[in-house]
Amino acid sequence: MSYLSRMEIPASLSTLRRQQARWVCAGTLAAATTLYAASPFCTLWSITSAIRSHDMGSLNTCLKWESVRNGLKTQVVDDLIGPPVADDELPAFGSSFASSAASNAIDEEVRPDKLGMLVDHLMPHEQQPATAGTMLAMLWRVHAHFIHPGVFEASVIMPGHEHETPLRLQMRIHAFQWKIHRIDLPAPPPQPLVEASAGPVPAPLTQP
Repeated sequence: MSYLSRMEIPASLSTLRRQQARWVCAGTLAAATTLYAASPFCTLWSITSAIRSHDMGSLNTCLKWESVRNGLKTQVVDDLIGPPVADDELPAFGSSFASSAASNAIDEEVRPDKLGMLVDHLMPHEQQPATAGTMLAMLWRVHAHFIHPGVFEASVIMPGHEHETPLRLQMRIHAFQWKIHRIDLPAPPPQPLVEASAGPVPAPLTQP
């Protein structure tokens, strides 16, 4: 073997190793991205399984309670007294009392020790055991998507609420785990605004 041929072997090995390192980095990045994209769907599967089997202990670990309560307070208060008024307007009579009463009721009822009753209210517990087929049928009705990389949302039309807005669950990463941060309960769809004109009524056309 000539001296030049012996010099080409280390250069070829160095190039091969650089290519292998790039492929390993690209494969690791692709695998990490895939796992991250799949992780909220796995959490959603765990939530569905916990609901079907009435496993409130597992379901409790998927909830960020303080954030969920705050979201429910906003939704309930808006439904009762409407959205917040502008700075130059006076609130409706009794709105402060209604807002406080609704907030206190949510603080009292939306708690980990009452999670089972809350789930039964939204979805009555079925006596049949949870199977992969029934869970897939339930998940088939769920529309899930990323709002942005750190926020994942799932919505489903609840039985008995077909003419209302869907139940929405919004999940965020907390301590390396997807947790439910907001729950929007089913509600009647908003009615379209009807605008009335205050101008003069046009005169009817007359035939010549």
